[in-house]
Amino acid sequence: MNQIESLKEKRIGDIVAKNYHTAGVFREFGIDFCCGGGDRLADACDKKGIRIHTVTEQLKPLFRKSKQHELNYSDWSPAFLIDYIISTHHKFVRKKTDEISAYAKKVAGVHGEHYPENVSIYKMFVELSHELIEHLEAEEKRVFPLIKQIEQDINNGTNPSQGDLESLRLEIENMVEDREEAGNIMAGIRTLSNDFQTPEDACATYRILYQNLAGFEEDLHKHVHLENNILFRKAENFLANVA
Repeated sequence: MNQIESLKEKRIGDIVAKNYHTAGVFREFGIDFCCGGGDRLADACDKKGIRIHTVTEQLKPLFRKSKQHELNYSDWSPAFLIDYIISTHHKFVRKKTDEISAYAKKVAGVHGEHYPENVSIYKMFVELSHELIEHLEAEEKRVFPLIKQIEQDINNGTNPSQGDLESLRLEIENMVEDREEAGNIMAGIRTLSNDFQTPEDACATYRILYQNLAGFEEDLHKHVHLENNILFRKAENFLANVA
């Protein structure tokens, strides 16, 4: 029996405990992983009238082993790195912000009286989400196309326009400042959540929220590293060599 097949017999709560990202799939299908966490996946799907294959196909990518540690991002061209950032990290942000906001809102509403820090965490994450979405849209519409155009000009033996070069300088400065603000908000959430540690009486949604926040922070750090330390450095090298 392979790993995906064996999931059918596992309890929802056990699946989520092993891989918190699966909570997003169950939430999408309306499968209760909190109070209904004791149900087998097969039984939960039967109750909802959902074909189990439809659910396991969504779960499958979450259990594949990552090989990202083998990647050498510094060797990639700016254009290829941009495509990777969009398809991996921008996609992650767009998918996870709504999901985590929903968890945070629920936890703030249910547990906010006894654990008021969760009300602040919810408000801060909503603010962080808005900033990140605006940031990545600006990158995709302005910054990344500029980098690709300048890279293409250089590869073709053409001098990039001074207007493009100056715009890129300013855009990179703004992007780095925006990332610092986002990092500060995320650091504040970590502090309020006691380093993402839940109290002993925390329900499943409470635990899933904090696990998601920890994973979101990890992805954000990787995202910022790829942009600030690799992509933007390559772009700055373009500017220095052309100037």
